[in-house]
This record gives sequence, C-alpha cells and structure tokens, in this order.
Amino acid sequence: MKKLILLSLLYCTNIGAQNLYCTMSSYSNNVIYDYMNKLNNISGAQMLSKYLFSNGSQNIGSASFDPLSNTIFTLNSGVNVLGKYNVGTDMFSTLQLPWPANSSGIYVNVATANGRLFVIKESSSNIVSVCELDKVTGNLISEYNYTTPALSGASDFVFCKETNELVLLVNNKIVKYNIVTGTESSFNLPSGTYDSIVVVNQKLYVTKQNTVSGNIVFTIESYQVSTGSLMSSNVLSNTFTEIDEGIRNLCFLGETNELVGTISSQNEIKLLKFNISTSAESLTHLFWGPSYFLGDMVATTSMATLSTKENLENNKNKKIKNAYDMAGKKISPDTKNKIIILEYEDGTHKKVLQN
Repeated sequence: MKKLILLSLLYCTNIGAQNLYCTMSSYSNNVIYDYMNKLNNISGAQMLSKYLFSNGSQNIGSASFDPLSNTIFTLNSGVNVLGKYNVGTDMFSTLQLPWPANSSGIYVNVATANGRLFVIKESSSNIVSVCELDKVTGNLISEYNYTTPALSGASDFVFCKETNELVLLVNNKIVKYNIVTGTESSFNLPSGTYDSIVVVNQKLYVTKQNTVSGNIVFTIESYQVSTGSLMSSNVLSNTFTEIDEGIRNLCFLGETNELVGTISSQNEIKLLKFNISTSAESLTHLFWGPSYFLGDMVATTSMATLSTKENLENNKNKKIKNAYDMAGKKISPDTKNKIIILEYEDGTHKKVLQN
C-alpha cells in the first residue's frame, strides 16, 4: 500500500505540468543534424538539447504530442522517417515508414488524435489524403482521399478533440475530417497569407500576414471550428520589414493561456507569445544563425494522476474501451503489476497500477 501511495504522489507532482519543446536541424560540413530542444515556458531559454540523428540531407519537420504514450512524434518527409521521442524517458527512436503505394507520394504533416496517429499524404497527381498509421510499427491502417479540390501544399495539421475532427490548413482553406464518422467538411478563410493553426476550446486560431506601407503586419484570427464564423481578429504591434518565415509552429500553453509560435527574420528565430484572454504579446530571441532550421514546436501536458484501486472507484461506472502500456502498445485491461493507461468510451484516459 505504501508503494502505491508513493507512486500516486510522484505522479501528482506532474498534474497539469506543461513543457515546451521544439525540433531543430543544424547544418554543418554538408550534413544536417536533428535535435529536440526543451525550452523554458516563460523566457524561451534552452533547458535541454537532445541529439536525435543525422539524416544527411533533409530537415526534421512536422511534430505532434501524444499524451497517451507521452511521446512527441516527428516526421521527416524527405527520408520518410517517423521519429518517436518520449518526454518522460528522454529516449528517441525512428521508424522507416513504408513508402506510399504511389511512388510519387510523400507524407508531409503529422497529428495525433485520441491516441491515434495520422499523417497527410500528397501525390504528384494532386491527390491529398489523410492516412492513419500504427504508432508502433508505422504500418498503414487506413487512407481517406479528400474531395475538397486544390489541397496541395498543406501548411498545418491539428486535431480538435471536442469535435473529433482533424483540421488541415491549405492556403486559405480549412478542411476538416471527422475521425469517428469519416465525414469531410470545409470552409474558406478571407484572402490572405496564412501560416499556422491551433485549436483551443473549439476555436481555431490562425496566423495571417499582410504587407502594409512596406511593413509586414501579422494578425491572429480565431474562427468557430464547427461553423467557420470569425470570432476575433488581433493585429500584432510587432512589425517587420523583412522575414524569412511568418508565424509558424503555433501551439498553446494552457497554464499561461498563451499561443506560442516562431518568426524567422534575418537569420534570427524569435519566439512570439500571444495571450488569448488579454491580447498581450511578447517577442524574444530564440536561436540565431543561418545554419539553424526550426522544424516544429509542441506543448506537452502530463497525463492524469496515476491511480490506485482505491481511487479508481470514481471511474467504476465508466466503460473501458482500450488499454495501453507506457509505449502506447495495446494490451489487456486486466494486465497486473505494471503501469497501464486505460482509455474510456467517453474519451478520457487514466494511468493505473493494478495488482
């Protein structure tokens, strides 16, 4: 009993703890090296840098956090490699994904949804599809071809838990795919250049840029995910005369109620924060140098408290849907003497130690 209580207390210290990570590539002697960096939530200062691997010629790209397995999944499109970084153990592994059946196809974006792994596939024939991959093996589980036209060149890909929809940004189109019903819907954004999206409480936040009197002006707009209705529009006070990349890698820090993204300008990568309640913004230095390339940024939140049999009574009326080990592999819900993660039919999860 004492051991169970101690474990419960240890996990309680991490309730709601949120960390900021970014993938980054550096170029040296004609070789590209990929890293995972842990950043200070407040200042953006680098707290940890983990060397991942060298792929020779391509930068690491899209990334997404899966709280079920405590893993950041990364995607390197050029070499078709899926990376898995466990934020608890600091361990990294890679999977060589099977190349799409159409040899001209390529996987370009990754998103996790209710413990499942999805990627966007583009082909030279302008067919864009969403594919579900097995988190453990990387094997293709299913594929759905979008019917909305002109989707090549996807910019960002996220998941809205409340509506069970994967949300894709392509130019000024928002395309949604419901992972439960298998249905597709879409709406258009006003004319403009859009770079990145994130979903917070069924609101879709989008970064937009325009040029006004020679200055590059950024706007953060929010739309209702279900209807596409414009909810708010905030013009940022920081302007630029020259940028390499607009606001990208957008994620959300729930502890501070801030959207966090990056802006690249004149060989400097800056960290942008925008509070969605107060509209307060800040811009700080993150990295500098022509040999640095930022892949993606993710905010991670620990799973719920580890529970013992005693405090599992609150969940006794919930129906268990699946059970997983700490690596995200599906196991029996009756597994004993190890930490497992229970997934309930209402979409909630619970870490438990059963004996």
